[in-house]
Amino acid sequence: MKRSDDSTAIAGVDVSKERLDVAVLVSAEHCRIANRPAAFAELVTWLSARGIVRVGMEATGGYERDLRIALEAAGFAVVVHQPAEVHHFARFKRIRHKNDKSDALVIARATALSERASRPREAVLEDLAAMMTFYEHVSDQLAQCRAFGEHAADCVKAHNDTLIESLKAKKREIEAHMIERIAAEPALAARYDILRSIPGIGKVVGLSLLIRMPELGTLRRGQAASLLGVAPFDQDSGKYKGRRTVFGGRRRPRRHVYMAALGAIRTKASPFKTFARRLSDTGKPRKVAIVAVMRKIIELANSLLMQNRSWTAQHQTSS
Repeated sequence: MKRSDDSTAIAGVDVSKERLDVAVLVSAEHCRIANRPAAFAELVTWLSARGIVRVGMEATGGYERDLRIALEAAGFAVVVHQPAEVHHFARFKRIRHKNDKSDALVIARATALSERASRPREAVLEDLAAMMTFYEHVSDQLAQCRAFGEHAADCVKAHNDTLIESLKAKKREIEAHMIERIAAEPALAARYDILRSIPGIGKVVGLSLLIRMPELGTLRRGQAASLLGVAPFDQDSGKYKGRRTVFGGRRRPRRHVYMAALGAIRTKASPFKTFARRLSDTGKPRKVAIVAVMRKIIELANSLLMQNRSWTAQHQTSS
């Protein structure tokens, strides 16, 4: 992957549904192309001609996905910012003017200060991520239908029940498809089996971690919890000692790990149940105990994947 600390080699892209506005950091050269795969080759040529090796963009709910894949395939280092990061950067720099070109320049400036770049993912993981998003979409629809059915009029209840059964069947179909794809990839299948060996991690949670957190197995102690959003952060200033809080991280896998933690706490003979009870006995609130179990689960997953071995009853979870 191309990398450079030279600010002249950085560009920013303001992504919208229909078009891409691209700006080079130092020269402020600007171009606009359609946000279509057929136009990406033109953009690659334009960037290469200007010596660009590092490109930044915002996460835009999926509109940036094809562009990111194309740029990574062409050898560019790509930084995908959260919109809040760019917004707060612009406020810090007191940048008040706003249009597509200036937005692209702001993104380029933020990219110059970023120490990270996205890690190109295998094509199979890209496809699985799309399927996982579809699975979550169907799950949300199913939850809405169930909530609607609690107060539905008799004349529509049967129709709603039919829709519920259809959505449940679709969820099973998508889940089976993802597991089948993973089984066909020995490396992914091995990682999935390790995740599934951990108490509380079922099929869907294992899928979520495998697909949404591909970095697991390469992170240092504490990084997995921080990436998920369950690492406690200090809230101290001077003589004030605030409560430790958790925030940020990856919302979608965190939701699944939350369900895994609840299941692990309720399971007889689960080491996580013993750990949570010990926290409760010392006066910790239930929510704090649940988050602590989530932290244990994700750190254990990272450790086991790093060691390439499955969980056994001999593993300790109290450390």
